[in-house]
Amino acid sequence: MHTKLMRQFLTFSLMLVTFAAWGQKEVVSAYNANKSGNFAEAVTYIEQAILNEKSAVKEKTWRYRGDIYVNVAKDPELFAMYPTALQLAYESFMKARELDAKGSYEREITAGFGQAQAVALDNAIANYNEGNYLPAGGFFDLSTTISESFSITDTMAIFNAALCYEKAGAVDLAIERYEACAEIGYQVPNVYLFMATILRNAERKEEALKVLQDARVNYPREQSILIEELNIYLENKEYERALNNLALAAELDPTNEILWFSLGSVHDNLGNTEDAQAAYLKALEINPTYFDANYNLGAMFFNQAVQETNLANEMWKPRMTKAESEEQKAHEDAAKEIFGKAKPYLEAARAESPEDADTLRSLRDIYARTGEDDKMLEVSKALQDLGL
Repeated sequence: MHTKLMRQFLTFSLMLVTFAAWGQKEVVSAYNANKSGNFAEAVTYIEQAILNEKSAVKEKTWRYRGDIYVNVAKDPELFAMYPTALQLAYESFMKARELDAKGSYEREITAGFGQAQAVALDNAIANYNEGNYLPAGGFFDLSTTISESFSITDTMAIFNAALCYEKAGAVDLAIERYEACAEIGYQVPNVYLFMATILRNAERKEEALKVLQDARVNYPREQSILIEELNIYLENKEYERALNNLALAAELDPTNEILWFSLGSVHDNLGNTEDAQAAYLKALEINPTYFDANYNLGAMFFNQAVQETNLANEMWKPRMTKAESEEQKAHEDAAKEIFGKAKPYLEAARAESPEDADTLRSLRDIYARTGEDDKMLEVSKALQDLGL
């Protein structure tokens, strides 16, 4: 080999050695700076190290980088200067795992992930408590992502992220996180109600209805879902749609007392008393102790009896003809008869919920009007004991 060529080769070889040594030097310097608490200095060194093709393919370079950025994130002042520190820590540990083909440092890498997740959760909670809901949601998201790196689904973090985004008004982000909860069966069926409420408040009612209808496939007997769906129909004054929807559901699931009760409620609100009565009775045929059906049917009769009483009272005057007196008496008799119809259903409702104030008040009035003084006094005592 010519002397000149030999000199060039040696120079090139020395450059490679120097470049490799430079990369290794930066890794060591980053490690030492991190160990001594000079985290900003450690960042400078480690970022230089990952630019070197020799040190960039070593597991420890990226693991050290992850450790450094976790420490940066623990320092509020430094974290403000490096707001993506936790994300960089996560990415660094992922790269370290990728390069650790034999799994020799899996324990250290997993420990790094754990520290990063703990810091993410701390920041999520701190931001939530300060009312910074959007960044809090982001930190809960990051916690979720980190936990997935060691095959754990952090259900609480997913749910909390949804809650934060809901409070922040980030509708689509909140819906996405609540959907994730639903997919893993966390906080169901309530998450469907949360989604429906968010969409409803955002004037996206058709989407809210779709959420509730999908939920009913998996939770056909969940009354709260049906009621929320009904509320949207009634709010939109889509009475026929509500009736058709419930009638179809009842036809497909005829032994579901909640569907019949809901159908009765719609008819009741529309003033279709005969249809409401039939639907309530169907619900009670399936479940005789169903409080809501007993109460609503009793209340419906009670209100009818009150109307008859009011009509009788309105007719009173000092001098009445025989025909007027007979008509007034007919209203009074009708009221007494209808109060008698209401009584067994309200008594059945009380048996299921002894401290329900509305039930007790209605029974007190019925007993007073039907002359059952002992029962009236007993119910009055029960109301008094409740402080009512």
